[in-house]
Amino acid sequence: MVAKFLNSLEAILIPMLILLIAFIVDAGVLFYRVLPKDMNEDLKLFASIMLGIAVAFPLLLTSVNSDLLKHKYKIGFPEIFGFCSFFMTLLFFDVFSADVKSFNWYLTSVFMCLLLGLIDYLYADLFVKKYNQINNLEQQLLGFQKLKDQSESLSKELDKSDLVLQQSKEELSHTKESLKRTIESLEEANEKLTCPHCGQLQKSVSAYRNHIGGCKDNPKNKLNGKIKSTPIAKES
Repeated sequence: MVAKFLNSLEAILIPMLILLIAFIVDAGVLFYRVLPKDMNEDLKLFASIMLGIAVAFPLLLTSVNSDLLKHKYKIGFPEIFGFCSFFMTLLFFDVFSADVKSFNWYLTSVFMCLLLGLIDYLYADLFVKKYNQINNLEQQLLGFQKLKDQSESLSKELDKSDLVLQQSKEELSHTKESLKRTIESLEEANEKLTCPHCGQLQKSVSAYRNHIGGCKDNPKNKLNGKIKSTPIAKES
């Protein structure tokens, strides 16, 4: 649980927000120093806090959308945040004051400013990279989910197509059986309408009956004398 939290964006965001609050305090103090001295104290304090927030929060928004600026500017948000933090801390410690102080004080002040600037830079850079990593992971998950949905949709369509194909096969099988029965019926009908004596196929039952009654190859017709034999002419 702890390892998972330390590897999350929230673990980086918490100290990042603390650094932003410190940045707001630094900027507010500097704005308080440069605002007119004859200004109302309450209004001066309120204006300093608001100006500090106005400086700090755009930096946070810039960090989230830093990739949009890298196409135009070669310098990124972590470098800007680290430099601003370092320089503002120098002003906050009043290093450039005309009052001469000990070398140890200058060394300590500059070292603390560099340390804070470096920490701000590292956290800002880590925050940007972690945010982009999580954002890319979410995009990949969305893409995977989209592919999964498309795969399920294609699977359903294939199932429907398989069902339609199966139904078509069954209908074709029924059609073949029906056609086979029809052909057999036609063959039976042809056999019934075919004269058994001369082999001629008649068009209808009545035609078949009439033909049978007058067929010259019918033995009954020959016996009954229905077919007249043609006399052979004698030679003169």
